[in-house]
Amino acid sequence: MCTESIIQHKFNDIDYTWPNDTAREAAIAKEEYIPKNNIISGINIYQDDVYVTVPRWRRGVPSTLNKIVVKDGVSILEPYPNWESQTIGKCDGLQFVQSIAIDPNTGWMWIIDTGRINFFAVDGTPTENLCPAKIIIYDINNDIEITRHIFPNSVANRTRTFLNDIVVQYKGSKSRYAYITDDFDTRLIVYDRKKNTSHFYSHPPSMLPEPGNGNITVLGETIEVSDGINGIALSSDMKFIYYGQLSGYSLYQIPTKVVRKPGRNFGRYVRKVGTKPAHAAGMVYSRDHSLYFGGLDDNTVYKWDVEKDRRKQKTTFRKVQMKNVETFIEGPSCINFVDILNFDQKNNLWFSVNKLHKFFLGTMDFSGSSGPNVLIMKVPAGTTGYLDRRRRYKTRY
Repeated sequence: MCTESIIQHKFNDIDYTWPNDTAREAAIAKEEYIPKNNIISGINIYQDDVYVTVPRWRRGVPSTLNKIVVKDGVSILEPYPNWESQTIGKCDGLQFVQSIAIDPNTGWMWIIDTGRINFFAVDGTPTENLCPAKIIIYDINNDIEITRHIFPNSVANRTRTFLNDIVVQYKGSKSRYAYITDDFDTRLIVYDRKKNTSHFYSHPPSMLPEPGNGNITVLGETIEVSDGINGIALSSDMKFIYYGQLSGYSLYQIPTKVVRKPGRNFGRYVRKVGTKPAHAAGMVYSRDHSLYFGGLDDNTVYKWDVEKDRRKQKTTFRKVQMKNVETFIEGPSCINFVDILNFDQKNNLWFSVNKLHKFFLGTMDFSGSSGPNVLIMKVPAGTTGYLDRRRRYKTRY
């Protein structure tokens, strides 16, 4: 159930750390800031800071990547790494960030930028294909860019792509590969940091929307969704990728050794591991081999204990079936559309709740009378995330 103790930040509407009141008023006047078009989606934690994304689905979003700060008791967003990097049309900066991955061991933030904006506009504003899609690795501790890669048009099409979610794989003692879901082009994009190259895999049976499974109903309100591959997770042993469609219930697994190099037979190795009890967007894998994901239809966060199923089935992770799915936390009154989930280094699961169904239906209440529209929640989980490489960390096994 939801209590104030697990709610870390709440937003009725999204506001920013403007240089001054004049700058804010000018942005509103020019419609560079339209509060109702701003919604938090992605979330990640590093040390004691919470980083969030505000995708430029519609116009009037002044900053797409931010850090939450509290000013006079109110949570607001501070553009990250700065205001200058958020300029629309400046391709060296950030155009559309849906998700990020932060390596807790190094403080490296892996940022995926679709480069396109306004593709969910409701006021007739056309989609703007401003810049090619890219990935940037940014060192939080030293405030410097490590590297960047511009995706070739053949990998991330400049007029179609939607980089949705990302996980990062270690190879030996260093992070090397990123796996990225492309929601609109229904493909899995792979980035190799060492070679600074990228490629993709497409597999329609597991990546396209499931026929007849596109309607998501949250507390009586239904949105029609036709989205393919969306959420993604990586096992803590770095051997398996898990993914699923937003418009569907299936969960799939593919070995990382198959996809990290181009030209492999993806269809031969992909495997359906089970059926989720509800539609899900984001998902995350824990260090102790459990998979967490939001249940959009029933206001729940679910947990699949992969290790428990593996032992019970007396099998390997390559062959385990999803059977032991349990409710981790539920809250019909406040857990309305779990978007992205991630762990901190203190055994807590964090996730964003954003009433995204209302955002797209146009029924979101900004008066405050219906309560906060966005919540950032933290729940004790007894484990950390898949990227935690600390040797002395003790899990429950």
